[in-house]
Order: sequence, then structure tokens, then C-alpha cells
Amino acid sequence: MLVTVVTLTRNRPRLLARALRSVQRQDLDAPCRHLVVIDDCHETYLSLRAREPLPGNVRWLLAGRGPEDVSGPGRSARLRNMAVRASRARWICFLDDDNEWEPEHLSSLLECAGRTGHRAVHSHLTMLNADGTPYLEPREPWARDAAEGRAQWAWMRAKGVVTPGSCVRRDRLDPPGVADPVVSVDTGEWLLDRGLLLDVPFRDVYDARDEAASVGEDDKFAMDLRARGEPVSCTGRATLRYYLGGYSNNFSLPFDPTFSWRDAGEQEAVP
Repeated sequence: MLVTVVTLTRNRPRLLARALRSVQRQDLDAPCRHLVVIDDCHETYLSLRAREPLPGNVRWLLAGRGPEDVSGPGRSARLRNMAVRASRARWICFLDDDNEWEPEHLSSLLECAGRTGHRAVHSHLTMLNADGTPYLEPREPWARDAAEGRAQWAWMRAKGVVTPGSCVRRDRLDPPGVADPVVSVDTGEWLLDRGLLLDVPFRDVYDARDEAASVGEDDKFAMDLRARGEPVSCTGRATLRYYLGGYSNNFSLPFDPTFSWRDAGEQEAVP
């Protein structure tokens, strides 16, 4: 298979159905496989079984949990790395179960990779509220403090990532040597060479400082790519439809009863 799309899912079968439809609507001529990794959720397992026969390019994998396993960036990173090892495709993409893609997402990424020869290419995104309306508030939704969120948004505006009155986010990964760099690419924006992902797996250990700064696996992955000087290119097209309300930007409701930024048993404090 040329492309494997990896979707991690737990306790959200309705949203997963939207993600499945999104992948099936891709205008891609090349072979594509959709690997759905069910994170120890019987309800989602039954939902997929009820939908069978699924499209021929969809397969699913049920990942069990041990007593120490909790939802969070560490768990997500381990499942992403497991899916990469299980795939034999040249290219890997990640679509979270609560997001979707425009039909030209994969084809535009593959065109960009073919044109540049880069092993890491990405798109831009449109940021939406959970109900699908455009997110137009001038603050970064990942900041817990409102004032800090407004300051971060103003910095992103100065860097050309966000624009007042628009829900398009022009994410990018500035190369080494750029002062005050932008290091912001969501996992769902990437098309990545499998060999690169084997060399640079998602980091699965997070501490109290990561939790305080809402640093997730996509942030650390982008940092690692930048640190090694990996060439990166962008399609310039906003083909990821990113819906707010996940663990990284919902601070009022529990994302999952087991959720923890750090693994169970870790009690580190911010120094």
C-alpha cells in the first residue's frame, strides 16, 4: 500500500464514523489503507463490527490496556508508534477520530512530497468549534489562562499563522537557525515517510512541565524533526478540518475518566 491512514479512537463511535467517511471521500488514485486502532473500548469495537462489511481498505486493531495504562499523550504516542510498525506503506498519515479531511488532503500532500522530495510534508487547517462553526476568537485555544491565550494568538498573528476574522491556521515548522521560531504542526496535517517515523518515533514520556504547557506528542515530534534539521514542506492548503473539544483544549470537562498527562503512578511536580 502506498499510504496508510492511522486513526486512534476510544469512546467516540459517532465521531469515528465521520472520520471514516472523510478517508473514503479522498480523491486519491493511489492505494490507501485506513488502520483504525481501538484503544480498549468495547463500545467502539461493537460499533465497527455492526458496520461490517467495512470498505475493503479499512482494517481495525483492538489494543488492550494494562492496569497502569491511562489516556493521554503518552498512550497516544505508543499507539501511533505501534501502528507505524504494523504498517508496510511508504507513507503514513494520522487522522484523529474527532477531525476530518477535505477530499483533496492526501492527493495534495502526495503531490507536494513528489515535487519536493521531502519525507515530511504538511497542510494547513481550518479551526472549528465542536459544532462545526468557525473558531474566530483571538486567543489560542490550548492556553488555560485567557490572557496568556490572547498573548499567544497575538504572537501567532505577528508570525503570519493566524489572521483576524479567519479560521484558517497556516501552521509551519521553521528550520534551525530561525530566531523565535514557529514550531506548530498538528498530527493530522502531516504526511510522513514510514522510515522517518521509525527513526523519529513519537516520544511517550511527559512530565509536569509538559502538562503545564499543554505539550503533546505532536509538539514533541515537531521539535524533534526541527532539531535534526529534517527538510519540511507545506502544501499551503487548509485541508484538515480541526474540531476543538479534545483533551488538549477542553479544560472544563473530562476527556476520559482515565485521562492523565503523565502515566499512572508518576507524581512529579514542576520544579
